[in-house]
Amino acid sequence: MRFLSYLTTFLVVMLLGACGGGGGSSGSNPNQPTVFTTAPAQLLLPIGAIGQYEIRGGVAPYTVNTSNSRVVTVSISGTTFIVNPVGQGTATISVRDNNNGSASIAVTVGDPLKLSMETIKSYVGDKINVLITGGTPPYRATSLDLAIGATVNGNNLLLDLRAISKVDVVVIDALNQQAKVNVEVVAGSPQFNLVPIAQSIAENSTQPIFLNVVGGVAPLRVQSSDTTLLQASIQGNVVTVTTGTNLQRCVPADAPPVTITVIDARGGFATSLITLVRNPAGCGLRVSANPVTMIEGQTVKVTLEGTSDTGVISLLSSSPQKVTATYSAGIITLTGVATTIVPATTEVRGIPTGCGPAPAPVCTTQPAAAVPEHDEPVTITVVDSGPPARSIPFNVSVLKKAP
Repeated sequence: MRFLSYLTTFLVVMLLGACGGGGGSSGSNPNQPTVFTTAPAQLLLPIGAIGQYEIRGGVAPYTVNTSNSRVVTVSISGTTFIVNPVGQGTATISVRDNNNGSASIAVTVGDPLKLSMETIKSYVGDKINVLITGGTPPYRATSLDLAIGATVNGNNLLLDLRAISKVDVVVIDALNQQAKVNVEVVAGSPQFNLVPIAQSIAENSTQPIFLNVVGGVAPLRVQSSDTTLLQASIQGNVVTVTTGTNLQRCVPADAPPVTITVIDARGGFATSLITLVRNPAGCGLRVSANPVTMIEGQTVKVTLEGTSDTGVISLLSSSPQKVTATYSAGIITLTGVATTIVPATTEVRGIPTGCGPAPAPVCTTQPAAAVPEHDEPVTITVVDSGPPARSIPFNVSVLKKAP
């Protein structure tokens, strides 16, 4: 019995030792702590979304490598490492310590999965096409209600509105990213209508919106209630809605929907409401990472979105001695020339804070104090000449390069 007890204890210890932590291993010396990182074992990042993570456990110094530098680049300073996704695909990041311990991170880089519509309202019998972008094909769709048929053909979500219902239709990509559209089906389709009768889209979308005219007597004409945001044209029974004269679709929080109206030869009309939904990440000109953290001597890339169609992009660095920036084809390349970390000062002299009236002023001083090490980020300002002319600043911190 005592032998069985010892054997059981031995097996439990061996199993626990094999489990490790966070995908890491303790290396050649099992008495040393297992190396692991603050990054998840499966990391999904859009291009240009720089990630900063910490290494824990193991034995310093550490090294970090990537299996595919065309997908993701890595750099390290002490226990901090920077992950910069630069191209679509997959890669493995390997972290090693001085005891041959290791941890790995599986990285997938790609644009987030998005649908061209966030909500839809239309009549029984209508068929709606929703554009799928981003993510990783192939895509599939699920609907929890048989009243709404949902199929995927390439990058198109096809909705068949069979009966009155209201449900979310979910699109899932090959990496199990999800995006959903809320679909409401109502009864009583009139003889003359626009399909869909209502929808909402993100304000930072740039794709055309297509509406179908059902019924009506030709010739047909179309108008928009706000041509600064959305303008419309018609050919046959298809209405094409594009960005308005503002050259962007950014709206305030309380903006009303834009009404698209089709009028037929009899004076009859059909309408469709398009609601522009505010984007929490911002509208118009924007960068994929703000602030940006990098390491001295390294280069990182961030994406620039929302640029004008014909404008010239220029970049201004508040301290080119520390950070330089260049732009090409939607990508801003940043180079950390020197660290933005300011060393601690051992003493600061007393600073005059006020003096009494002449002729015999009595000045008081602030007590001397030490200033700890701190970061003074560089500001990069992006300017788009437009139209419309716009600019956006973002901050860059450069960590010290590991000795």
